[in-house]
Amino acid sequence: MEHTDLHKDRRRFMKMMAAAASAPMMGNLMQAAYAAGPFNDYRALVCLFLFGGNDSQNLVIPLGGEYAGYATGRGNLAIPTANVLPLNAGIAGRSFGLHPSMTGLANIFNTDRKLAIASNVGVLLQPTTKAQYQARTNLPPQLFSHSDMQSHWQTGRADAPAESGWGGRLADLIESANGNSQVSVSISAAGQNLLQKGNTTVAYAVSGWSSTRSAIVRRMRSYRDWDNYSPARPNPQAAFANQLAIARANVLEDQWGDMATRALNTGEFVNSTLYNVDATGNAIRDAQGNYSEKFPITPAPPMTFINSSGASQSNRLAGQLRSVANMIAARDALGVKRQIFFVSLGGFDNHGDQFKNSNNATTPILSGLHADLLKQIDQAMTWFYNWTVQQGISQNVTTFTLSDFARTLTSNGTGSDHGWGGHYFALGGAVNGGTLYGGAGGTAGDAFPTVTLGGPLDVGQGRLLPVTSVEEYGATFARWMGASSGELAGVFPNLGRFTRTNGMPFIA
Repeated sequence: MEHTDLHKDRRRFMKMMAAAASAPMMGNLMQAAYAAGPFNDYRALVCLFLFGGNDSQNLVIPLGGEYAGYATGRGNLAIPTANVLPLNAGIAGRSFGLHPSMTGLANIFNTDRKLAIASNVGVLLQPTTKAQYQARTNLPPQLFSHSDMQSHWQTGRADAPAESGWGGRLADLIESANGNSQVSVSISAAGQNLLQKGNTTVAYAVSGWSSTRSAIVRRMRSYRDWDNYSPARPNPQAAFANQLAIARANVLEDQWGDMATRALNTGEFVNSTLYNVDATGNAIRDAQGNYSEKFPITPAPPMTFINSSGASQSNRLAGQLRSVANMIAARDALGVKRQIFFVSLGGFDNHGDQFKNSNNATTPILSGLHADLLKQIDQAMTWFYNWTVQQGISQNVTTFTLSDFARTLTSNGTGSDHGWGGHYFALGGAVNGGTLYGGAGGTAGDAFPTVTLGGPLDVGQGRLLPVTSVEEYGATFARWMGASSGELAGVFPNLGRFTRTNGMPFIA
């Protein structure tokens, strides 16, 4: 951007940098087209990224006459039918179930009908046939690579490197709906990420709660330094703030000081909005060291779970969703109408040790790494959805999952290898759930692929050729957040290559 343009847009530039209180300095400042807004309602979009490639072959399981093909392909990785949690999907002639670790989400699917499954979604350059795959045409670059597929999922641009993510471009579009709020549309409880990187917006990074204390404040610590301040000891961060306030002769240096100060003040604003302070401005804590919340989250999420070894283990995802709940509860005080959140859970690259004991002749796959990861997801997502119901805002909050790719249907002995098309969740009061969406080959009503070796979409080892693109899946959520049909093309530049240019129908 030219210097004159930067000067002209200084107010927006400063606001953007304030949102980056815990983010790196932004590099590319491009003008964005903003939605008409303002919005009269509140909506929050929560992205859960499962890093490593979730084995969705054991997440959603075909039953009935299709189970035999699944079991033959999976071998020792197959979930026994007696343990599968049946789903009332309402698809004539076909039946499905969830992994036995997903008891809470299975209940939401069957009873509340607010969990939808988007089947066989993956990174595509354009609609692709099995013959084209075999000829190695129309394929995304570096297919089956973790880093590349993670990037493609987050940017929505498999055709070329992208400096912004589709969540960031969506935030650019709807930022004006948040009025004069100091807080960015995008908030991450899992560190910096590509999905939320916009051209004019930067995600505000907070931390997740731990089982012992409110870690969110420590990561959002301002220059007042609530944790370390004492009258007897000078505050180095306050001294730093004073240095920033000094007027500089150099224009860029002076503006950097201004922007950094605004960023620090944003942290102070968020802290003071979420937590009670005493007359001197210091945070109030209880005997356990937890900060006094202005918007207490009740019931609090279970921060631990019992793993497959029978031991208590920290639920890494629950703490992140607890922080998301904090920000949602404070939405009016923060002055926001739209929020995009990012949380994550890693550990899904299970080439080996997917189950604990391969010598267990009965149910070996019911224990181990993958089962424990799914327990964390089920526990945390179920709590979060129920909390939104209790607060009367379930219609306003939608959570969805992403992952690098799925896994192979075939077993490598103790695990599975890199796949392609996978199955994903959408959860919330606005979701038309209780069924599966996606299509296995374009046939009406055919909402799940044939999971069998040598099937029509098997490109090798039970890797499923996706029939729904990242763009079509993501556009569903962008539309729900307020992007018009015409604006979706700016969020997903390649959306026009695919059929469902308004996204999928699981959100009205």
